[in-house]
Amino acid sequence: MKREQEVATTARTDGLIDRLAAQAGGSQLGGPLTFKVALVAAAVASLGLSVALVLAWLGTRPDLAMQSLPFAYKIASMLALGLAGLVLACRAALPSSGKLTATAFLPAVLILAFRAATDRSGLSALGNSDISAGGCVLTIMGASVPALIILLGVMRMGAVTRPALAGAIVGALSGSLGAIAYALACKNDAGLFVAIWYPLAVVVTAAVGAITGKRALTW
Repeated sequence: MKREQEVATTARTDGLIDRLAAQAGGSQLGGPLTFKVALVAAAVASLGLSVALVLAWLGTRPDLAMQSLPFAYKIASMLALGLAGLVLACRAALPSSGKLTATAFLPAVLILAFRAATDRSGLSALGNSDISAGGCVLTIMGASVPALIILLGVMRMGAVTRPALAGAIVGALSGSLGAIAYALACKNDAGLFVAIWYPLAVVVTAAVGAITGKRALTW
């Protein structure tokens, strides 16, 4: 009897989650598809703000127009990370859209690993000075703040059932957008430098997102 009651309770809970997911943002955004469009638009706008912040803060690297593969790898890895975060953010806000799986980040990890393994530049993993690594992490985190605020606001219009996890995903997405923006100013293209410090900044921003999301995204 007790087992039957537990099954019935679970079924009711799953049904409630499905209904909420189907109606995510119903009164404010009009439905799941509109919510996804709004989240993508917010991510694009957030990237623009992060780029503007970095350009106003640091400007672009002098040789930006002459960059080729090393710079492209840096952008590609963070773009892959951001796309994974965007997909998972949609799923976190709309539980019926799919499972949350860390394998979404695999393409970004593979790009970073390949670049680090094939880098023959001889450049230091610590950067060009004693403050390069720390400056990289702090600048990416600073450039991620607008994205984190905007994207958490959009996520509140969904049907988030795991606030801390959803916040962490949004933090990772925001961190990757900040990293893309910072890449325009960063002068270090060393494979190990990018593979270590860029993801570290994203992970720290994800932790901040988890803490913030636990409060901001709780019903």
